[in-house]
Amino acid sequence: IPLQYSTKSNGASSATMLSKTSLLLSLAFYWCTCSSLLPDLPTACAFVAPSQPQSRSRFAITQRASIGKGADEASNELTHSDIEWRLRPPEGTSRLDRLKIKLGANILRLDNKLKGGDLPPVLCPKGGRALLEAYHKEPGKRKKKIARFGFTTLRGPSSPEIDTTITEIYKINPPPLSATIAAIIYMFVEPEYRSRNVGGLALEVISAIHSVQAVDFTVLVADDNGSGGLVRWYEERGFQKAPLMQNILGSPDKQFGVAMIAPVQIREGFFDQ
Repeated sequence: IPLQYSTKSNGASSATMLSKTSLLLSLAFYWCTCSSLLPDLPTACAFVAPSQPQSRSRFAITQRASIGKGADEASNELTHSDIEWRLRPPEGTSRLDRLKIKLGANILRLDNKLKGGDLPPVLCPKGGRALLEAYHKEPGKRKKKIARFGFTTLRGPSSPEIDTTITEIYKINPPPLSATIAAIIYMFVEPEYRSRNVGGLALEVISAIHSVQAVDFTVLVADDNGSGGLVRWYEERGFQKAPLMQNILGSPDKQFGVAMIAPVQIREGFFDQ
């Protein structure tokens, strides 16, 4: 924060904070400058990235193919080109903290651009959680927020239950307590946009973000009130049931849903696309 210095009559120097008005004007100036210089960069908020980001899962796992769809259903689906994804601090973050994060992110981008460095493809908010928002882009219309997804962005500690699950499901034997996980907390899509592949696209984006954060597996608890429909939907998109992880995911005896797991994956050129 900028300081202004005044000299007292006794010769001692003291630092006094800028007035609140001056501080707000300074923040506004920095914000406007960074935004105008970097208009084409995403609005992802800063600041956590692993020391060694990975482009794909460390484990050689073949994902099952996506479910086939009829021509009418496929024509109604959205693609990444139809959606603008925005990475935000989690819900409950104060407006001031959001401003600080956004300001800091743009200053970080500006500094990086001036120095000719490379930032990670994603800048995740501090705190270990983030909010992903989906905005539908339609020609001639204002962008409309159609979905939001909460998830964790830090690698959680491993456990024997995770190791055993990975061994049983994927037939691999990672070094003990080496596999890392991150979780999807919730997924919400506006009713009129359901069955248009928004959730499937979000799973791709979250998996890509987890990959940048050097996470090995994404986990979640699917709660469909016992109907099995939501569990099947996740299974069709690469997730598998993980009964040994019910307790560590906070859903003993399926009290809040079925524990599921999927390896982190990212397509070549995903972020460029």
